[in-house]
Amino acid sequence: MYDSAAAPSSDPPAPDSRPSRAKALADLRDSERLLRASMEHSPIGMALTRMDGSWIDVNPALCDFLGYSKSELMEAGFRNVTLPEDREATIQTARQMLASGQKSVRLEKRYIHASGRILVGVLHLTVVRDVDDRPIMYISQITDVTAARQLDHLKSEFITTVNHELRTPLTGIMGALRLLEAMAATMLPDKAQGLVGVASKNAQRLKSLLDDILEMETVIADQSFWVAQEVGMTEAVAIAVEAVAEKAAAAAIPVRILPEGAQIACQTHPERLGRVLRILLSNAVKYSDPGGEVTVGISVTEGAARVTVANGGLPIPEDMRAHIFKPFVQGESTDVRRKQGSGLGLAIAHHLISAIGGGIDYISTAEGTRFWIDIPMRRAD
Repeated sequence: MYDSAAAPSSDPPAPDSRPSRAKALADLRDSERLLRASMEHSPIGMALTRMDGSWIDVNPALCDFLGYSKSELMEAGFRNVTLPEDREATIQTARQMLASGQKSVRLEKRYIHASGRILVGVLHLTVVRDVDDRPIMYISQITDVTAARQLDHLKSEFITTVNHELRTPLTGIMGALRLLEAMAATMLPDKAQGLVGVASKNAQRLKSLLDDILEMETVIADQSFWVAQEVGMTEAVAIAVEAVAEKAAAAAIPVRILPEGAQIACQTHPERLGRVLRILLSNAVKYSDPGGEVTVGISVTEGAARVTVANGGLPIPEDMRAHIFKPFVQGESTDVRRKQGSGLGLAIAHHLISAIGGGIDYISTAEGTRFWIDIPMRRAD
């Protein structure tokens, strides 16, 4: 009789999971080995940090940067090597990353060397998440910029000192010239009156140049962390137009805001945006042909708000495009220049709009010139 119990099974044998598990473990060990090797040989400081802020590991470059042995640095932790004023800002930034789902962030912060001196580093902080999107650790990459910041400080100090030393006697000169102008009509001959007027205008130009140089230095030196605010573009443009109203009236150049469509709001820095708008409007008024006008339009383009400032007047030579946003460059070539200025306005505007994640560009033809800025509606990660 046929015994079914003894008959061989027709089902295939269950697959052995041990080879796949072994391969996964081997891949994991290889990944860990590569990460350790990358940290060990990296020329910049690196640290692996738990979610509670304690260090998992630090590399030799970070030890050299901070002047500690590895065991000393691991024991100290990031809090004890971060300047107290910057410690809370770093913690808040890490918390914001977790809350927003942001993957990485870059910030400049100050560290305390083992000797007690202050160092400056650019920290690239990345949050690592598991397959379920749960944060498991941070990877810190720190670049030493102490020497560069010291050089920036010396340059800034030099400019500030020179600015002050020139401004003090200039104030006295301008006061004396104003007094002479007041007396000129009754006490000085016509030729002398003209010379006093020329001297007064040039003194005012020198003061404006000093103001612009100091502002440019302040703008470049400003690396502070900023929190985005909701800004209505229509309101921002209206405030900027009001700010240049007196200059526009004196030049008899009306500034007209084109009818806007839907209300547009952006997450941005209101003060920096306002300064950029004032620069563009002031330049447009300054370089407009007599009897012309300046128009301002607001539109939307690829997730950004675009503000366009247009005016008539001589076109900007095409060969100046590569230099127009550099310091001390003006939009008119030297042989046709009609207006006096420092040439710093567009450089300041370019730096400010870049600092808030936006962009600036222009087109200039015989019919007129249009500058525009694009401001992201949402602050980028």
